[in-house]
Amino acid sequence: MKRIEIHKKAKTKKTAVSTTLIIVSVVLLLVGIVLLLIDPIKRANRRRISSDALNEIEKKIISTDPSEEPVATYVVPRRGNEVEGEGYDFIAETEETEEEEEEYYEEDYVVLNSIGILYIDSINLRYSVWDEASQVSLRYGLGHYEDSVMPGQDGNATILGHNYRDGSMFHKLGNLSIGDEVIFIDLNGNEYYYYVVSSDIVSADDILDYALGNVTDSQRLTLITCTYEYGMTGWRRVVICEPG
Repeated sequence: MKRIEIHKKAKTKKTAVSTTLIIVSVVLLLVGIVLLLIDPIKRANRRRISSDALNEIEKKIISTDPSEEPVATYVVPRRGNEVEGEGYDFIAETEETEEEEEEYYEEDYVVLNSIGILYIDSINLRYSVWDEASQVSLRYGLGHYEDSVMPGQDGNATILGHNYRDGSMFHKLGNLSIGDEVIFIDLNGNEYYYYVVSSDIVSADDILDYALGNVTDSQRLTLITCTYEYGMTGWRRVVICEPG
């Protein structure tokens, strides 16, 4: 009788252990699936918001009254669609104080202001260019470097963009060839035509020599993104364009 009871207890214990292992396995599997889906979901959200914003800005450009000061804004979430490595600035590494960081994350949404649209037909690129190159703005389009001039003005206009491995934003910047056409359209509908004159990989430490507005007196458009062609971080792809 004792043997039967011991056998039953052992069997019950074994069943309990098996059930626990199955539950743990299922939980770990679900956690793994969720973790695998996080980046694709963020990527899909960024693409959707970027596309919606671009459509709204294109409508604004078409409908703008020439006698009015054009304004094109779009509201985006401050958190939730972060890009891996976005904390590293394109121009230089910057440290935010606790107070600045607290203020930065105070609101749930950010109002982005567009200055126009960048078109590069040869690499199928078409995005809004925001008036800032912040972490949030660069998730949903390209950003104008504030220490450069505006496109169409004398001097160097610099536009920054992420290098998304899914092929979006400035990922194909390295595929541009000398002579390729680059078009910037401002909110008044004015079109500025540039042509690629050089495409190089430079150290992030030297990027200010290319990005600042006063590096030239003549009109120039400079496009900058991160690059991993050397198998490491800390390098930038710099494409310089000039009017034809």
